[in-house]
Amino acid sequence: MRVVPQTADADLLAKQLRSVADVEAIEQTPLDERLKVLDFTRRVALALAARDPADAAILYVPDGDTERPAECVSFATLRDNIARTRSLLRAHGIGRNDVVAILLPAVPDLYWSILGAMSAGVPFPVNWMLESRHLLYLLTEAKAKAVIALGPTPGFRIWESMQALVGELPASVPIWSVRGPGGAVLEQSDLSGHLARQGGIDSAGIDSGGIDRAGITGTDIAAYIHSGGTTGLPKIVKISHANLSYRHWALQLASKAVLGEVILHDTPMFHIGGIAGRCLPPLASGATVLIPSIMGARDKRYIASYWKFVEKYRVTRLSGVPTTLATLAESPPPRGVDLSSLKPYFITGSTAMPNAVRARFEGVSGVRILNSYGLTENTASVAIEPRDGTRKEGSSGIRLPYTHIRAVELDDQRNTVRICEPGEIGMLLIKGPGVTPGYLNPAHEAAARSADGWLITGDLGRIDKDGYLFVTGRAKDVIIRGGHNIDPAVIEEALLKSPHVLHAAAVGKPDAYAGELPVAYVELVPGAQATAADLIDFAAQHIAERAAIPKEIFIVERIPLTDVGKPVKAALRREAALRKFQTVLSAAVGEPLAVQVRPDATQGILVIIRLTDRYATERDTLSQRIQEVMDQYAFAYAIEWSD
Repeated sequence: MRVVPQTADADLLAKQLRSVADVEAIEQTPLDERLKVLDFTRRVALALAARDPADAAILYVPDGDTERPAECVSFATLRDNIARTRSLLRAHGIGRNDVVAILLPAVPDLYWSILGAMSAGVPFPVNWMLESRHLLYLLTEAKAKAVIALGPTPGFRIWESMQALVGELPASVPIWSVRGPGGAVLEQSDLSGHLARQGGIDSAGIDSGGIDRAGITGTDIAAYIHSGGTTGLPKIVKISHANLSYRHWALQLASKAVLGEVILHDTPMFHIGGIAGRCLPPLASGATVLIPSIMGARDKRYIASYWKFVEKYRVTRLSGVPTTLATLAESPPPRGVDLSSLKPYFITGSTAMPNAVRARFEGVSGVRILNSYGLTENTASVAIEPRDGTRKEGSSGIRLPYTHIRAVELDDQRNTVRICEPGEIGMLLIKGPGVTPGYLNPAHEAAARSADGWLITGDLGRIDKDGYLFVTGRAKDVIIRGGHNIDPAVIEEALLKSPHVLHAAAVGKPDAYAGELPVAYVELVPGAQATAADLIDFAAQHIAERAAIPKEIFIVERIPLTDVGKPVKAALRREAALRKFQTVLSAAVGEPLAVQVRPDATQGILVIIRLTDRYATERDTLSQRIQEVMDQYAFAYAIEWSD
């Protein structure tokens, strides 16, 4: 098997990665001497060309059925389809800075659509679960010059949503369709048909990976990714080729990736963790991609057969956000299933992982989980647990090489008042080669960076004396449900359309499975008689995405407001956590318990469970029950005994 000499540093991968001292040793060599290929499409092309053309590049099982033979796309076919997609787009006038919107779930066409568009212009993977009006906003904001979307397919309404927008988009915007499982082929728009007719592809400037080499620099934009914001509308983040190339290099180092691995694609590509974490970087290291279901981890049939997929296809890296891993931890591999193909560790993140879930999953899989912390504006990971180092529970690991993190005190003008001491909580700031060149909309830049140019994450955390990062809370409002970012403003704006609502504030409530679920606090207008159920029904009619519909609404007499009239979200988050923990802990013990949720100088939030000495004879039993409950949540807690 050949190697990828320009993008895989075998000597560096062979070294131990244990601590910040190892990171600093790596940094003794300037990054530009390590990152010699900045064009991300070139990195992919080198990897594709390093594999045997007949090898499987993509294995596709549309419905999570391990008994179904996988559809196979060879590396030769993948390279050809990338080149044909690029040629098709160029033939329709797509240039280097033109945007191609892509609305596809997990189908093989997603790969040549993204990489072909990245070769010709700028791909923009869009959350296809959004309603038409939100899709229109994103396509208009991005000035999309072409669209590739899933055609009419049972279980999906992507094509129907796009057809509703045809009259709203410029007539010059071509819309190509991709046939889904059980779906129809639309002759006029069928992408496969158009690619097949792209005969006589001009190979000048095209390398053996099917990628256009002409003129792409590190500063060129490689992709647009939209993220949840706190303004009520998504923010479109620009990701450069240098950003993606650095991310590939860093993740290859962090996971010790090698040519010929088999990785699971069960994460949406419209999310930064999917496109820049779990999917494209492994492909750029010469991995085979296994798509186990068009719905990814949302498919219960796939999750039920997860371990069988690993065995059958000799998967080398496990995949899953903490919520998925929690489910799998309760479903150990059947007796006799062979997991020997697995590498010793894999990276996850998105939401905090309870220690007990991690321990159970590692016990059933035999694989170490490397926790991480990242965000869209940094092209995913900022810090990852060191593969050869010490684990610190509750930590997201150490910073990646050439990426720097600070915990600071900021003033209202985004000036750094001071850098926090080790172990002291502050606002987390980031600087490094993963940081985005900026938002597409300049208005979103206003509060994005500190006065001295560091990216403001909106997250609170501390960095200990050994350089380990602990994320302790959020200054920004985003709700993270199963790794999916939900903008609370979307919920609040929907509720405020009701004539019965005076004030509304949405926050995340702790959940053992999803990490957080959206809930809302509502203050009614005087004399209104609306119930919580009425308001949930109303919100469901006005919220574009199902995941953002609040699970509960609490009608309160007064919502606490700041001096400028904004809801005090930190207090409401603690109140939501208090409600949750009072309920689950009291149920576990069998009677109401006294619970307090309070700010903490090192943990961010601390749950206090108060027990009196009348429970003294049951002390060990009650402590065990409480531990079993709290181990399901990523919250620090303490039991206090009193007379």
